[in-house]
Order: sequence, then C-alpha cells, then structure tokens
Amino acid sequence: MNHTVHPEYSSQTPRTRARRRSSGARLQRATGIIFGVLLALGVSSIGAQQNLPSMGEPADSALSPIEEQQLGAQFMRQIRAQLPLIRDVQLTEYIQSLGSKLVAASGKGESLDFTFFIIDDPQINAFAIPGGYVGINSGLVAVMEQEEQLASVVAHEVAHVTQRHHARAFATGNRATLSTAAAVLAAIIIGQASPHAGQAALAAGLAASQQSAINFTRSNEIEADRIGIEILANARYDARAMAESFAILRRKNSLNTSNLQLEYLRTHPLDNNRIAEATDRADSQPRRERLNSPDYDLFRARLAVLSANDSGELMRTYLARHQTSPDISSCYALALINQRANRLDQAKAYLQELDTLIKAHPMVELLRADIAGMEQQRGDDSILAALSELYPERYSIVEKRLEQLIQDRRLGLAMQIANEYLRSNSNPDPLAWRQLASIQERLDDQAGSHESLARYFQALDELERATSQLELALQQVAPESQDQLRLEASLKELRAQATRLR
Repeated sequence: MNHTVHPEYSSQTPRTRARRRSSGARLQRATGIIFGVLLALGVSSIGAQQNLPSMGEPADSALSPIEEQQLGAQFMRQIRAQLPLIRDVQLTEYIQSLGSKLVAASGKGESLDFTFFIIDDPQINAFAIPGGYVGINSGLVAVMEQEEQLASVVAHEVAHVTQRHHARAFATGNRATLSTAAAVLAAIIIGQASPHAGQAALAAGLAASQQSAINFTRSNEIEADRIGIEILANARYDARAMAESFAILRRKNSLNTSNLQLEYLRTHPLDNNRIAEATDRADSQPRRERLNSPDYDLFRARLAVLSANDSGELMRTYLARHQTSPDISSCYALALINQRANRLDQAKAYLQELDTLIKAHPMVELLRADIAGMEQQRGDDSILAALSELYPERYSIVEKRLEQLIQDRRLGLAMQIANEYLRSNSNPDPLAWRQLASIQERLDDQAGSHESLARYFQALDELERATSQLELALQQVAPESQDQLRLEASLKELRAQATRLR
C-alpha cells in the first residue's frame, strides 16, 4: 500500500458536498501541520541530516522506535490542535477499546502503546502514523454495518504499525531525511481536507528523495492483510470480515479509477484478486458467529448523530427506519437527537422503548442521566455508582458522576472518586487528570491542580506544557517540604523524558 493517504479508504459520500464551504479553512489549518512538524523536527536532533540504509536492512537503522514515537507524537499534537476530532468520551472509549483488543490479539500489546481516534469527516478513510496512532474517519464507520468489518480495517492498520512498515519505507538512499518523512506524513493530514492537496504535499516531500523512500510495497500490503486476518482471528472475530470490508470499500471507492490520482499515492487496487486472497486466508481460520453486540449499534448511532451535518435529515432517516422496524440504533439515535434538541419527553419515550430491546447499558444510562440533569433534577449517584462497579475502566461513567457531584457541590466525594479511578486504572483517560485539576482548584488546592494538569499534558506528550505546570506547582508548596521533594523528582523525570525524545 502507498499508505500515506490510504486511498482505499478515501472516497467521498454525499455529505462531503455539504461541507465544501468549510474545506478551504480546514485545508489552510492542515497545511500548517507541515510547517509546524518540520519546524519542531528541525530544531531537534531528530531533524538532523542522516544517512539512511537501503531497504532490507533493519528498520531500526532507518527510523528507530524512539524516532517513530517522536514523529508520531509531533503529528498527534498538531492533529489535536487543528483537525476536527470527535472528542466525545463515550465514542473515544469505544474505539480505543476496540483497538486495544486488536493490539492485544497481535501479541504486541506489551511493547507498543496505541492511540485510536476518530476524525469528524465524511470521507471513507483510515490511516496509521508512526508511534502507534491510528485514525478512523466517521465516514468509514458509517459504511461498516458490523463491528467485525470495522475491526478488520483497524486490524489492517495495526498490522502496518506492528510490522514497522513506516520505518521500512523510509530505509532508502542516503539523501533521505526525517524531515522528508515528516512532509510525507503531513500528506495524511492534508488528505483529510483535500485528496488533491494531499497528493501535492506528498509530491513536494518526494522532491528531495527517491520515490521508493516512502512507497509501501505490495509485499507490505499483503503482509498487513495477512497479519490483520490473524489479529481478527486471535481476537475471536470472524476473519471473513476482512474480505467483506474490502468489498464494501471497493463499491464505495470512486478514487481508485481516477486518472488524476498519482500512482505513488495509491495502494494497489481493491480488485477481485485481493478480495479472493483475503477470502482464502480467512478460510483457514475458524468460522465465528457474528457478535451482534449492542455496543457497536449504540456507538455507530451516537457517532452518526454527533457528526451529522443536518440533524433534521438524519432524524427523518431514523424515523423512517424506526417506523418500519424499530431497533437499538434507531431508538437510541432518536432519543439522542431529541435530547440535544431539548425535547426531553420524546427523548425519554424512545429510551423507554429502548429498555425493552436491550438490558441496562452504560451509554443508555448516561443519556438518561443527561436528561435528568437538563430537567434540573438532583442526580441519582447510586445508579452511576453501580455502573462504575460493573465497568470500572469506563471513564465516561466516572466523568458523569463527577459532573453531577460538582453540580451538587459534593467536592470531597468527587475528588475521592477521581483519585480512585486514576489509581485503579493502569491506562486512565487523560481527561480524568484535567477533571481532577478542576476539582482541586475549586477546593483551593492550587499546587495539586497544577500537578494534575501536568499529568494531563504528560499523557498527551505535551511535555513542555507539563513541565510548566510542575514549575507552577512548586511555587505553591512550602520550601523543603515533602511536596517540594516529590515535585522536584517528578520535574527531573519529566525533563529527562523530554530529553530522550529530542
């Protein structure tokens, strides 16, 4: 695959036309990513001129794991700042859980940290960048009717990272630099706003290097298919979903036949041979029953509502479907649409109907809690507390509990719950640190608030901002106290981490 823009996941839906008026502004923001990342790399040792080995030598010699991590972290900072990410905790929680399940099934879960995120973009697209960052467009989810199908695309992207295809692709002649690599990867982001601009950006990156420096080869793509199918099977999904997703993408993808598309921007076409190869490989894996889990139905419906360009049109679509055959997706979507429009009685009616279709579910209960809050009712913490016992890893539940407790001015209990979540989860949602900082500020614990914000920024690889927060925390504690010693030790460790990534 020529994976930098991933055209096999890059076709447009009718909603794209509705967003054309904003594409210019998005393109301008995205173009700034090239300059921001190149500048960041240029002032650090990673941006120095390097002689990279030819293909076939160890990937570490071309792009070491620490360099991949830095390159990916630089891009994620720009992505968070400049692209329309879906920032809803419940949706992020789902996609991270799905991705983590696939990473664990790859056997690389202990050695690689992955971050999965959703971009609010109707184009059918998905991509991976160095450092284990995998982006999925809302448009891709919209066309994948089953969780296994979405999982197959994500597994394919995970395979590109675990097999270090980025590093292997950069292992070329002695003229290539990591600055060129950054320019090439910037085409991923620009391609989200304009595929043609992505082509131009990639062409500019190639001007300083040989074309083979960045091309993912057919062997890379076959390997990603093969490894992806193994990941699906290990995760107890039906591996035949890989071929199904290819068939869906082939039907939707109008760009593969475009004469304007540059050859080095394309993966090899999604032709019958590739689908047949995926089918043959999947046939060697055990056949699994489809999950038909309400989790995916609720996730997909919530994402459709939160990313809708025309909520009225979406409501009419779900109403027509609901009238024909009420299901989990239509009931939840209609409840959420009405809640967001402040039509609370209608929203509650759809939730009551939903209760007859599925057992108690966190996403449903959280929507019910939102409605209660809008009705200015005192939150019933016992319901959310019980959910937290069942799902201790779900920050979305903790977040809602903390919101209710803060509204009720029960700050002591709120801080206790936030600290319990952070202590009991090995990989907590970074937003928990930010919410704890807000609680501490309300309690006039300025040092604690700055320290929690430092943890938040550290989790996002914003090391300079994390350092600044720890320095502010130090100003708030007594000299020669245990707090000062602890904060100084944390600051020393943070500065060392920043140095290692330079």
